Amino acid sequence: MRASPRRSAAVGAAALAAAVLFLPAVGCGPVWSGGARGGAGGGAVLGPTEVLDAHNAWADSIRDIWSRVNVTLNVPREEGSAEHRQYDVDGHLFLAKPDNLFLHGEVLGQEMFALGMNTREYWLWIRPEVNRVWRGRRGGSGEARLIVSPTDLAAALGVFRIEPAADGYAEFTAQARHYILAEDRRVGGKRVPLRRVWFDRATLRPARIDLFDEAGSRVLLAELLRYRPVGTTDLCTVYRARFTRGQEVDLVIQLSAVRLDKKPNPKVFEYRQPPGATERDLDEVVEEEAPQVAPAEGEAPAPDGAAVPAPAGGAE
Repeated sequence: MRASPRRSAAVGAAALAAAVLFLPAVGCGPVWSGGARGGAGGGAVLGPTEVLDAHNAWADSIRDIWSRVNVTLNVPREEGSAEHRQYDVDGHLFLAKPDNLFLHGEVLGQEMFALGMNTREYWLWIRPEVNRVWRGRRGGSGEARLIVSPTDLAAALGVFRIEPAADGYAEFTAQARHYILAEDRRVGGKRVPLRRVWFDRATLRPARIDLFDEAGSRVLLAELLRYRPVGTTDLCTVYRARFTRGQEVDLVIQLSAVRLDKKPNPKVFEYRQPPGATERDLDEVVEEEAPQVAPAEGEAPAPDGAAVPAPAGGAE
């Protein structure tokens, strides 16, 4: 049956039901302006404060996650390679908010990869073919170089508070099935994307989360595909994520035997070098790649690249 032009117009209008902007306010957080209009089917549209308050109350109710997982990991065969290899593994996901995460996978009892972080450091270990660990300091210069960042993965779980920065820019839009929060930031005088979050209008739970780097390039696209009750709390148990920092890594995580009332053993969040694995400190990599500063007039370069004063009277 063909829809009438009037009904088609109504559905199209409902898909762009409302837009609410918030602007930075010095010292008092975001100020919301604009207004909400009717949504799909004539239903009321919630404002950004109502949506974020509901999300944050739900996120605050989740402190720990203890879960078995099935993981499908599609990674480059080696650094800089266009060829990918897929691993289907079983393992565990542990989260202890705010800063501790550990995900690992194994096949027939043999560890294949591990990804983790705590308040001090982060690491990613890939065993097959390379048996290498990439690691560094949290907040260090090398963290943005890790394709699959534990910080990004934690954000992809959707269980953290969302509190837009007072000095940022954002837009809140109500569409037919989702509320969309779009946050931007200013970098070097240029406004670039920071984060995009799609909330399901029926449940107010995150359905998709996109993160962007300081250049405005997307580094994570995470889809939260299926929620189910865990005790009295609903939790996403199927995730699909694409990490795109330089190279592309696809990750599908399915949670099972989930516990929200069981605290993970703190020792799982401590890094231990896997047997025989080589380590690469990403902070050191960034420092090594930093351009050398040319010595000033009257200085000569030292053998290690550091500048030292030239001999009195000039170098011979």
